[in-house]
Amino acid sequence: MRWLTTPVMADPIVRQQLLECWRDVSNAGGAVGFHFPPVTDEQVRSSLERMVQSLEEPANRLLLAAVNDQLAGWLFLAGNSSELTAHWARILRVQTALGFRKRGVGRALMTEVARAAAEDLALDHLRLELRSGMGLEVFYKSCGWREIGRWPGALRFPEGDQDEVLMGLPLSKAPEPAACAR
Repeated sequence: MRWLTTPVMADPIVRQQLLECWRDVSNAGGAVGFHFPPVTDEQVRSSLERMVQSLEEPANRLLLAAVNDQLAGWLFLAGNSSELTAHWARILRVQTALGFRKRGVGRALMTEVARAAAEDLALDHLRLELRSGMGLEVFYKSCGWREIGRWPGALRFPEGDQDEVLMGLPLSKAPEPAACAR
């Protein structure tokens, strides 16, 4: 696992590996930001460059998982710079390279992002959104996440509308409020 925290850390080799993974996952039907595959290298490159440049924001981080110097998966941690929301962050673009699926890469990414968010960044909780109907809720629930909301029919696809599922992962153990006395 390796965290990238500045644009310069994403060298040309890393950028090419990210591009190929993102393109391939998207074209295999992954819900990773491109809604109507197939996507081209140019489309992915544009989004990739915006994401890498956003690492100039101190609250943003990119987590890479590698096996034998090959990118096995990655995710983006989007922090908040506002005082009102600086205590939480969003997880975006979680993906495992096609050749590394079913090997625990996704779970390892989710474990490390939770650890780093709690221990290194002192965040209280994480959030993510996902497309329903893809089995992702089961995976995230197995990683300790819980559904906190749903926008029915929020995503419109040619084959029909799908819900957007909102999930959260509490990182700090706040004391339970005392029961109200009546």
